[in-house]
Amino acid sequence: MTQQAAASSDHLIGDNPLALTNRPVRPDADASRLSRFDDDRWDLTPGIFEDHSTKTSLNFEVFPVRWRMEVKEYFWLLINDETIRPLPAAQLDKRLSLRTISFASTPLSRVLAWAEEHGITSLNELSPARLDLMLADIADLDLSKGAKGMMISETRRLWAYREVVPEILRMPEPQPWLGELTRDLFAEAPQRPGNRTPRIGDETLVPLISWAMRFIDDLSADITTSFHEYCLLLQQEDRFRPPGVGRSTPGGRRQERLKRVLDQFRRDGTKLPGRTLPDGSRGIRWQHLGRLTHTLGGLHARFDQDLIRQSGLEIDDDTYLSTPCKGTINGQLWRSKPIAFDHAANLAQHLVTACFILIAYLSGMRPGEVLSLKRDCVAHDKSTGRWTVTGLRWKGATDNDGAKAVEGEQRDLPWVVHPIVARAVDVLTRLHPGTLLFPVSIRPKPLRGPAAPTNLRPGTAMTTSQVGTDIVEFIDWANTYCTENGRPDHIPSDKQGRVSPRRFRRTLAWHIVRQPRGLVAAAIQYGHVSTHITQGYAGTYASGFLDDLALEQWLERIENVDELETYLDSGGHVSGPSATELESKTRHAQAKFSGRTMPTVRQAHKLLQDPTLQVFKSRGMHCVFNKATALCTKESENGPSLGECRSACSNIARTDQDIAELRVEINALPEDPLAPAIRNHRIALVKETMARAIKHHEEAR
Repeated sequence: MTQQAAASSDHLIGDNPLALTNRPVRPDADASRLSRFDDDRWDLTPGIFEDHSTKTSLNFEVFPVRWRMEVKEYFWLLINDETIRPLPAAQLDKRLSLRTISFASTPLSRVLAWAEEHGITSLNELSPARLDLMLADIADLDLSKGAKGMMISETRRLWAYREVVPEILRMPEPQPWLGELTRDLFAEAPQRPGNRTPRIGDETLVPLISWAMRFIDDLSADITTSFHEYCLLLQQEDRFRPPGVGRSTPGGRRQERLKRVLDQFRRDGTKLPGRTLPDGSRGIRWQHLGRLTHTLGGLHARFDQDLIRQSGLEIDDDTYLSTPCKGTINGQLWRSKPIAFDHAANLAQHLVTACFILIAYLSGMRPGEVLSLKRDCVAHDKSTGRWTVTGLRWKGATDNDGAKAVEGEQRDLPWVVHPIVARAVDVLTRLHPGTLLFPVSIRPKPLRGPAAPTNLRPGTAMTTSQVGTDIVEFIDWANTYCTENGRPDHIPSDKQGRVSPRRFRRTLAWHIVRQPRGLVAAAIQYGHVSTHITQGYAGTYASGFLDDLALEQWLERIENVDELETYLDSGGHVSGPSATELESKTRHAQAKFSGRTMPTVRQAHKLLQDPTLQVFKSRGMHCVFNKATALCTKESENGPSLGECRSACSNIARTDQDIAELRVEINALPEDPLAPAIRNHRIALVKETMARAIKHHEEAR
């Protein structure tokens, strides 16, 4: 496609081309429904191959009428022109993805609305003075910094396309705002390092992981069996059978089949399927009785009530499946009755959610990577004992031209995961027959009745937002169960708000860096997870997880410097062989990094090796790491092995907080005169070492 053809207004309008003329389209997309240039809304979803993606579109009715046709030509160019035109002050050299293009609609509509309000009839009138006026007005808008920055970016992108856009959108030759960075244009103060994705607090995370594991290890068998029974019963309804296929009725007439079902109820000691009416009385669930007898429940209601009364069976308060529940929680059955028919699908969905929680948290995958997993994605290497998961990655996947690979790409190296992740995958493969582990719905789809909506997205996996809603419902179910059964292990609300899927990856990185010896429910150690994650999934930089760890480590080091600086400025005392070195490094680090903005990933990796940042907080001490004198390890190139600290190491320094921690540890050490002598001797030595450190700290004050 030539630039001249792309820029020809008459050509585009006359031919009414497809919105996705020069983009690959999903093979399952309906070609007759693809958006065309003349449409006021372009559906871009057929060009997005992620099965977990949501619908993505461009609505041109948000643009002022004066500019609308030319804006459509501009967006058609963004979608279909392969020429890369990077933004000023940006390092982007890849073709824009369709989702990125869709994000440009709102900020650009705001820019053109501003031009309309100021009587501008062509963007060629945007002189430097008017651009400065626009900048001042944008700064005064009641929008987030990100939304304001998007308005600046889309103005610059329009300038980058000035040679091919319609004349009314063609900006003057001078580069807008001389290419200055957006933060400089708005005179923003330097930001302290931080991660905008909040981690999940331990008060919420630990019981959440505990309940997810409980579903997989203790309750999954009951839920899976009941869900399969639920699906088989649904197939007895007309709407779940293909047209022309009748019921698969067993031998005997209707009343004979009903008698067999009633006799089975008596033998099993169960009651008739029922429901509780608004007045508190009970009525028979005729539809379910018809499912059991392979007939219409209404026929039993009309002709067989005498036969049912003669059976002497009572009506139950609900309609329960026949599968008895055998799973236990803390040694007690989790349900005294089978799962109700109406609850089977919801519990199965909660089981799917539990699997997502564990896979996302204990693997470090991005939500989209988890949602794209397929059956048979797990493998076990008996020689190494490692469990691995293979799948697609989307972020960072590029084609031969460096543009985004719209179909994703198979990871060269699999994710190395905790065995519980493998169990979660196995549960999903037994729960439903779908190819994707996380399909849009695991419920059987009706084959008759109203036609399916025509505006459904082509992707067949759950979306990230759908999983987020399911996590909220999973937490609600667990808390309701705890309340009804007098259990103490509720899942409290997280202080940072809703537990969204992308927070699991951030939380895992935080725990690996900050609490390597912490515990998750059922004694899963972060250290164990860290070893698997950093050696497997994050062992390749393409995964991005090493970048998350580097940024988290950088954040931890800077926070540690801040705390030590505040402590020293308040007259805090430091003892130990590296006390002087600790104070020196703290002062130098604060002077060097104070006010520094969040570094790039490359900077974070480099800055972590800065000598002034080699101070690590451990239990009852600070390690001022010097590889040459460290006793914990002689092989580490990146830092100390804090789990192997030795009291004689010359890298140790202690603050008042460290001494307070030592006092707590001394008081917590057991005194058991009946214990073996060697144990008592060892405890006495530990106490003596700690007491000596405390005494030295106080005397040196």
